[in-house]
Amino acid sequence: MHWQYTTSTSPTDLKQLTDLLLSHRGVKSQSQREVFFHPKHPVELTLEEVGISAEQMDMAVRRIQQAKERNEEVVIFGDYDADGICSTAILWEALRSIGIIAKPFLPHREKHGYGLTLRSLTSVLEEHKPQLLITVDNGIVAHAAFAELQRLGIDTILTDHHAPEAELPVAQIVIHTTKLCGSGVAWFLARHLSETSAQASLDLAAIATIADQMVLLDANRSFVVHGMAELRQTERIGLQLLMAKANVLPEKISADTINYVIAPRLNAMGRLKHSLDALRLVCTTSYDRAHQLVAELNDTNVTRQELTSEMIEHAISQAERWENEHIIIVASEDYHEGVIGLLASKLVEEYFKPAIAISIGQKTAKASARSIMGVNITELIRQVKDDLLEAGGHPMAAGFAADPAKLTVVQQRLQVLAKAQITAEMLTPRLLVEVGLPIELITLSTAEEIAHFAPFGQGNLEPIISLPPAVIHMASQVGKEGKHLRLQIGLPKEGTQITLTCLAWGKGSLATELPVGTQVELAGCLSVNEWKNKRSLQMIVRDIHLIES
Repeated sequence: MHWQYTTSTSPTDLKQLTDLLLSHRGVKSQSQREVFFHPKHPVELTLEEVGISAEQMDMAVRRIQQAKERNEEVVIFGDYDADGICSTAILWEALRSIGIIAKPFLPHREKHGYGLTLRSLTSVLEEHKPQLLITVDNGIVAHAAFAELQRLGIDTILTDHHAPEAELPVAQIVIHTTKLCGSGVAWFLARHLSETSAQASLDLAAIATIADQMVLLDANRSFVVHGMAELRQTERIGLQLLMAKANVLPEKISADTINYVIAPRLNAMGRLKHSLDALRLVCTTSYDRAHQLVAELNDTNVTRQELTSEMIEHAISQAERWENEHIIIVASEDYHEGVIGLLASKLVEEYFKPAIAISIGQKTAKASARSIMGVNITELIRQVKDDLLEAGGHPMAAGFAADPAKLTVVQQRLQVLAKAQITAEMLTPRLLVEVGLPIELITLSTAEEIAHFAPFGQGNLEPIISLPPAVIHMASQVGKEGKHLRLQIGLPKEGTQITLTCLAWGKGSLATELPVGTQVELAGCLSVNEWKNKRSLQMIVRDIHLIES
């Protein structure tokens, strides 16, 4: 893999290193630095800072207060992913705190599709008789459904963060920004209804912000830093039991806890069953109910993992077909609609190309797309919109539905567009290395300083650094079936050597290629290993370059 350095400067001390890393994140002034390391509490953020219209927010609050005075039925229309589930819970709890018992409605992935569609609206109106419908984490492209709601005389408040089209739907009130996730937008509405309720739901806002892969700077960093503090002491019985089941200690909660423990289990329900049980889990106050729901979420997540593995094996067997293409497109009647997004992500990770995975149904083909930096996958897909039933998403993730009879045409058009608009250089696998460290900075103090940049995520990735040339002292396979690689390396320093332990996930097969004495260059993340109350320096290796003797 090619290493692309962010800077050619090599720092000589920790202060220079910190300044370099901050500058890479656009943090330059002292005030910006203060906000980065000590983010504002979300309560202190203004609507202007996050791009939300104060006028629309005031209108929304007045309409909700009117609904309370009139004792109207209010429906919250959410989404089936972690962001949609958390958005729904945040607003439901805020409405409840001011005396409105709203009815949540989460669409079923297979029955209704994504967002507020005419199909899902039909189901809403079969179950409820709302005078006010509020969307969270969806709705910004739901033109037909909002037109129908207008025709029926049902008032609407649209809250969303997805990319809008040239014209907005005909909702009475639109609270929208792309600077936050759906839960962030819902949280600001909740804050204007009940600051106490909003404070209590910061844990959900943090989960959603990370799960939806938002850029973790500015307001999103505020949500995550302060929201994770709430999560560490959450009173939500469901989340307590969920983390206990996964052996997560409250004080050890991090962005990884959300990415690899909480979000996958919440998402699993919407992928394979119905996300209502995930919503119930985060809202329940019953220990017994929470215990049942945790078991359900865990079992469903295991099934999701098994399905994903089977689909990946099938997709990779087709690898030769897309070898010369600039976008990977795989489709099958056997692909489960709820897991195609994970399949697309795995293909991007493996082949460093945008990928689309399609589940072919009898009447509709559903697609999920993931991208690489520099390729706006939503805009690419919108160029073939005339051959699709629906489409939408973010620059890095999107989805669409199509008539199965048109799939071949859609695939061919996308491949032609990809070859014209995605260059070979954009498809070159590269590792962004922020800085090369001198031997003097390969210390525990450096790892501790880097840790201050957490929480890590989009826009604030964990810094990848490269080491000076090193010598392999030991290489061994570790973990289940020897999947991972453990190294002991020696780094020369003033006539002696520093010994460093390194781990490389998924690279166990390289152990036999790294005999003692091999010279290597390593790039990865320095971190602090804590074991039996002892702290030591280690590196999580992202790539290895052999030095030819």
